[in-house]
Amino acid sequence: MATAAEVPEPEASTISYPLEVHYCGVCSFPIEYCEFRADYDKCKEWLKNTLPDVHNAVMAKLNDQLQSVDIADGKKRQTRGGKAIRNKKKATGPKQITFALSQRSKKKYVTVVVGLKTFEIDLKKASKYFAQTFSCGSSVTGDDEIVIQGDVTDDIIDTIQKKWPEIDDDSITDLGEQKR
Repeated sequence: MATAAEVPEPEASTISYPLEVHYCGVCSFPIEYCEFRADYDKCKEWLKNTLPDVHNAVMAKLNDQLQSVDIADGKKRQTRGGKAIRNKKKATGPKQITFALSQRSKKKYVTVVVGLKTFEIDLKKASKYFAQTFSCGSSVTGDDEIVIQGDVTDDIIDTIQKKWPEIDDDSITDLGEQKR
């Protein structure tokens, strides 16, 4: 068992107790943690107006830390988040909508509509519109394919042109009956 004589006494330190901790009026965190928040500018403005002496001390400390960071040869460092998201180039192929009738079973047919994406039409919304208009089931099955339950080839051209007037009659093609 150790006696009091064997335990070394800590040397005189600059810390005085009780500690005085300042809390931010904006985020309610201790002032040392404000710099890690998204609204740091608001916290800094509050600190500057309310406690200017503490603000100057915090800014001096941050400047010392920034100067001690070594940036090698002035190279730009990559910011957090990795590589930037690149926009995909859209296919600039022909703007053509095709639809075909496909036999599902002996007496059941589905209408397959392809090419609405070339006109920048949201396929989910178009599928829902077809389902409501024709009172049947409709779903997005492929990258640019909508399957409508039933034979709606007679009404599909008029319905597409009524909903999306930018699509003219020449850009819609009926492929007839095809196998899936």
